[in-house]
Amino acid sequence: MMKKIPSIDLGRCTECKGCIEIAPTVFCYNVSTGLMEVIEQDEYPEDIVDEAIKDCPEDCISWEECSWTIVK
Repeated sequence: MMKKIPSIDLGRCTECKGCIEIAPTVFCYNVSTGLMEVIEQDEYPEDIVDEAIKDCPEDCISWEECSWTIVK
């Protein structure tokens, strides 16, 4: 099964924190590393992440697909 996860191109990110304003449950700023991060979740709200992607001034947020397996 493929899972879509948001990804931040940290080389392009200017840490404007606009993504946090739009999607605070998805994105955060790690004070320790000084970098933007995606909060790990089982599923991400596509509409909210799509809005953050659309509004990112540096165009550094995108969706990535990764394969994953459910462990029981």
